Amino acid sequence: MLNIERLTSISCKATGIGSVPHTDVDVICDMILDKCGDLPYWPQLANIDLREEMMIQYSENLPCIRFSLGDKDVHLDSSSDREEGLVEFYEHYINSDYDYFKISRDYARGFYTLLEKSEKRDNPFIKGQIVGPVTYLYSILGEDGKPLIHDDSMSDAIIRGLAMKAVWQAKEIRKINKEPVIFFDEPSLAGFGSAFMSLERDKVMAIFEKLIDTIREHEEILIGTHCCGNSDWDMILGTGIDIISFDSYAFSKYFVLYPDIIGKYLERGGIVAWGAVPTVEYNDDVTIDDLIKRLDDALDILVSKGIERELLFRNSLITPACGIGLLTEKAANEVIGLTSAIAEHMRQH
Repeated sequence: MLNIERLTSISCKATGIGSVPHTDVDVICDMILDKCGDLPYWPQLANIDLREEMMIQYSENLPCIRFSLGDKDVHLDSSSDREEGLVEFYEHYINSDYDYFKISRDYARGFYTLLEKSEKRDNPFIKGQIVGPVTYLYSILGEDGKPLIHDDSMSDAIIRGLAMKAVWQAKEIRKINKEPVIFFDEPSLAGFGSAFMSLERDKVMAIFEKLIDTIREHEEILIGTHCCGNSDWDMILGTGIDIISFDSYAFSKYFVLYPDIIGKYLERGGIVAWGAVPTVEYNDDVTIDDLIKRLDDALDILVSKGIERELLFRNSLITPACGIGLLTEKAANEVIGLTSAIAEHMRQH
């Protein structure tokens, strides 16, 4: 666990997942800096440009990968020379050519704008995000019709490529004297263990190990993962990830079934980012009091199982349950406001 002493200085602070529905990058970045001022996150703006869609956004310069904006399709280019593509990729990787792995401004307006605005602020951290390697590899089919995650040579390159994109983000964030926190978004892990996802636990653990090791060969940063559904929390808590972000509004009753493992995770410095504000289920009937009670109930269960409340609070962040890109701008603004309000309540109590 890294930089935990600094992270505890923003215990119970608010941040976000990434996607937003907004079309004015300045407006949403100003709101994020206002409401999530200690740990602001850069917004993904797919409603402005499809190049900011999660799978496409991080596909630049990954070997043999092509994408189509028309149908938002990311695929393996079977017409390309695979060996040549991998050789070129690993030349840049071995030489630590960080700019090769950059996310261009047209693919991440929110990243560049938030950094520019943050230079004038005193926020100690900036949160970035990247599509997780399990989700990315499981979503793309190889030439044999199977998910690319079963192709060892392509998997190795993609995992390292996504890791280097995290490193590039971290180095850009450090240029303005902020501490980077990078999340890997893994919606596919919500299906782990189901009949629809044939993936071994050991393979997932190995992917996370390679991802973390690759990043830390280049940068000592806090690494998080976000899963917007229920998953194998025993497995995820054991991956070595610094921050686990999940939809606590809908799934805390499953998460708290692992008090012993959660306790050990917290004691070694792990952070839980509670997705306390609903996104898919959000409506005008949602109230701050109901959300606080739902979160308190989950925390109380863990306290009753022997986890110290102070430890829980010190090692917690507050987020929406998932990205807010599918909401209206009005609803998204309300979700951001509620997230900030719950974090403020936790700090006061």
